[in-house]
Amino acid sequence: MHGHDHEPHPHRHDDFDDAAATWDDDPSHEERQQAVARAIREAVRLEPGTRALDVGAGTGRLSILLADHVGTITITDPSAGMVQVAQESIEAAGLADRAKALQVDLTRDTIDGEYDVAWSSMALHHVRDLDAMLAAVRRLLVDGGRLAIADLEQDPDGAFHANKVDFDGHHGFDRDELRQRLTSAGFGDVAFVDATSITKEDRDFGVFLCTATKLAD
Repeated sequence: MHGHDHEPHPHRHDDFDDAAATWDDDPSHEERQQAVARAIREAVRLEPGTRALDVGAGTGRLSILLADHVGTITITDPSAGMVQVAQESIEAAGLADRAKALQVDLTRDTIDGEYDVAWSSMALHHVRDLDAMLAAVRRLLVDGGRLAIADLEQDPDGAFHANKVDFDGHHGFDRDELRQRLTSAGFGDVAFVDATSITKEDRDFGVFLCTATKLAD
């Protein structure tokens, strides 16, 4: 990994660093990750030898929920605080022999290895350069490797992040637009299912699971 050969990560990760220690205490976060884990197990074939990559993993909770269904997991997140919590969670769950957490921004940093599946939960809408992220993940997947993205349905008025004054990501995703981006990035078999919803200030926000397959060059 070449995580230290560029400028420090921008300040927008500081909020996540500060929130990391208590992030998993929020029951809605746990409920959401349980629902996403179920949706991934139903949509993607996971096997004991599967090598998994978690993109923008936060505390790594989704990967820990799926750990019994795969072989090895590499957890990545740009936030040092989140990665520290993820590593502690890996060790507490007795997974240190087959899971690891790395502080890495895949749009700019490279990591080693090749993976059979990559998953991401509620992280992509924070990624400004979506095409760079999809290209990076595609490079890390084997031909036929599977990508599973759980994220917000399109939220055109930005209500979900209304209280985040410095939010500069995406207000959810239009399914057709995301399908086109994945197709352009070299993925096929793009499919969507409803995964769960998040209630925030008396409004329900839908969360989809999008799956796709890396096509050979």
